[in-house]
Amino acid sequence: MVNSNLLSQLPFFKDIPLVVIHRLAEVGKKITIEPNTSIVHQHDEARFVFFLLSGAVQLHLQTGELDDVLVGVMKTPGALIGWSAFRFPYRYTTTVTTEEESLLVQLPRQAFDEIFRTYPLVGYEILKRINTTVANRLEQVRDHLLTASQASTHTPIAHPQEKSTDLLTLSDEIIQDPITLLQHSSFFHPFKLAYLQDLAQAVTIEGFAKGATVFQEKDTADNLYLLVKGEVMLSVQSMFEASEDRRTKEGEVRIYAINKAGHLIGWSALVPPYHYRATATATQETQILAIPKEALEKEALEHPSFGIFLMQRILWVIGNRLRATRVRLIAQRYDKITVAIRSLLDQSAEQLSVTSPLHKIPHYLANRLTLHDAFITLKTLEAHGDETEQHLAKVCLELLTEVKQELRIYQQLQKIYETVANAPKTMIPPQIRSNCCSAFIKLFEGTNYIIRGEENLPDQPGHIFIMNHLFNHPENTLPNDFQLTLDSHFVSSMIIYKKYGTAPVRVIRKSRPDEYGHQRYYDQLGYIYVYSGHVDESVYEPQHTAAERRKYFLDQARDLLLNGENIVICPEGKNVATEDSPQPFKAGAFRLAAYVHPEPMIVPIAVANFDKKLTRTTTAAIVYPPFYLSDYVPKPVEDQVLFDFINSYQKRYQEYVKEAISLTKNIT
Repeated sequence: MVNSNLLSQLPFFKDIPLVVIHRLAEVGKKITIEPNTSIVHQHDEARFVFFLLSGAVQLHLQTGELDDVLVGVMKTPGALIGWSAFRFPYRYTTTVTTEEESLLVQLPRQAFDEIFRTYPLVGYEILKRINTTVANRLEQVRDHLLTASQASTHTPIAHPQEKSTDLLTLSDEIIQDPITLLQHSSFFHPFKLAYLQDLAQAVTIEGFAKGATVFQEKDTADNLYLLVKGEVMLSVQSMFEASEDRRTKEGEVRIYAINKAGHLIGWSALVPPYHYRATATATQETQILAIPKEALEKEALEHPSFGIFLMQRILWVIGNRLRATRVRLIAQRYDKITVAIRSLLDQSAEQLSVTSPLHKIPHYLANRLTLHDAFITLKTLEAHGDETEQHLAKVCLELLTEVKQELRIYQQLQKIYETVANAPKTMIPPQIRSNCCSAFIKLFEGTNYIIRGEENLPDQPGHIFIMNHLFNHPENTLPNDFQLTLDSHFVSSMIIYKKYGTAPVRVIRKSRPDEYGHQRYYDQLGYIYVYSGHVDESVYEPQHTAAERRKYFLDQARDLLLNGENIVICPEGKNVATEDSPQPFKAGAFRLAAYVHPEPMIVPIAVANFDKKLTRTTTAAIVYPPFYLSDYVPKPVEDQVLFDFINSYQKRYQEYVKEAISLTKNIT
C-alpha cells in the first residue's frame, strides 16, 4: 500500500478523483531498486505499471544480434514506466533497467482494468494521459532519429512510398457514404455500428490538390482524419538541412507516408496538448474524411465505453509508431536493417499468427538471391494482410527502401553478366562492349555520382586511359563468385563511351582455371589479357614464355590503338579500398605508350568510393590533363629512368585520388 497523498502529487494523477486515487493506493507498493537492476523485461507480461519517484532508468531494446540498444533514459520524477500494460497484447516493449538507485511506485494492471469498468469517464481521462506520455516519447525518439540522420550521409529516414493500390478500391457510392467509409477503415472497423452512425452525422469529406497542406505542425488539432483515396506525406521540422530526397518544404523532413484507404491521420486531435505533431501534405490529388474533435469527445462522454475503446485504439496507433521509429533508429545508428526488422517482428510476435508469412522475412533478407521474395511477400501483406500485418509490412518496406535500390543494382548486374556471357556467337566483341556500356549507363544513372574534368578528354580516340582500381562491395558478388568491377565499367561507359561513341578495350588479368565464369565474360568482350600464375592454355594464344606473352600483349594493344580504339589499364595490377589507393604502379601501361608509334596519349582518371554500396555513397571520377610519356621519359626508354618517373608520378596520382575523395565529401 502507498500513501494516497503521494499518488495525488504525481503529475499524472492531477485532478483524478480521490476515490480512484484511494483504490490505486490500496493495491500499490513503493519499491526501491538497486543500480543496474532490471525493473521489467522486454516481452514479459505487462502486469504492473510504475511511476518513477527518484533516480534514473534506461530503456533498452533487445535485438538478438546486437547488444541491447539504449533507446531512452528517464529521470523526471513521476515518469510513467510500463505503458504496455494498457495495450494489447500487454507485453513490455522494452527492458527497463535502473541507472542508479531508484524509488518507484508499482501499481497492478488489474486495478486499472477495474477502474475502467467502474469509472469509465475517469478511465477515458487516464488513457488520454497515457497517450500523451507515449506520444511525447515518440517525439523524443523521432528527434534522436533526426539527429542520427544528420550524422549520416546516406540513409534516409523514410522515403515516399511507391504509388500503390489502396487497400480498398472505393466506389463513388462508398465515398459518398460516411458510415461505409468508417466501417471500411482499419481504425474504426472494430467499433459498434451505433457509434459509427453517430459519428457519421458530423463528418465531412474534403478534397486536396497535389501539394496542398492538410494540416501544419504545431497548429491546433481540431480534426481526426481518415484517408479516403490518394496519399499524404507526414513531415516534421528539422534543425538541419535535409538532402533533396528527404526534403519537402524548407526545413521539413519526410517521416511517414499514408496511402491506404481508411488509415488514420491526425490523431493529435485526441491527445493533449491538442496540436499537430507533424505536417501533412497531399502528394497527389487526395480525399480525406474529417471527424471533428468535438464530435468524438461528445460521443465519448455520452458513451464512456466508446471513449475507453477510442483511447485504446489511439494508443495502439501511437504505440505502433513508437515501435517503428525505435526500429528505424536501430537501422540508422547501427546500419543493421535486417537486425532492426527482426527486432520489429520479434516485438510483434504476440500479435502475429504463427503461420504469418512475415516470419519468413528475416530469412529472405539473409541472402541476395531471396531478397525479391521478401519484397513480394511484404507488398502482398501490405495490400491483403490483416491489420497488424499491413502495418508491419509497411514499416518493413520503408526500412528496406535502400535495400530495394541495392537489389535493383544487383539484378542489373546479373542481367548485364548474362547479356554479355550469353551473347549470340554471331555478335562481335565491339557490339557486345557497346551493349555492355549502354546497360551500365542505365545502372549508374540511378546512383549518385560526380564526373569532373571531361574537358581534358582528347578530341579523337586511340589513347591509353589509366585509372586507380578499387574493390567491389562484397554484396555485389554474383552467384558464380564473379564481380563486375564497377569503377572500370563506370569509366568505360560514363566517360569514354559517352565521349567517343565506342566502348574501350580493357586490359585485365587472365582468369585462373577455376574462374571460368569470369573468363567467359571477358572473352565475349574481347579484352586484352595479361598473365599472372597458372591459366588455361589457349590455341589462340600459343605464346608460353613471359617474354612471348609480353610481346603478344604489346602487339595486340598497339594494333588496337593504331586502329583508333581506346584502351583502359589499371597500373596498380590489383584492386584496393579507396582510402588505400593508389598502390605502386606497374610499368605495363607506360611501356605500351613507349612501344606505339605514333605515340598515344596517356589520360589519367582518378576514381573514388566504388568500393562502397552505391546506394550509400557518392562516387567520383576526375579526368586529369593527358600527357605524352616522351615529355618526361626520353627515347630510347631506359628502365631506370622509366621507373623513376613511374614512382614520382604515382605520388602525384595519390593527390589525384585525394581530390576525388574530397569532391564526394563536399557534395554529400
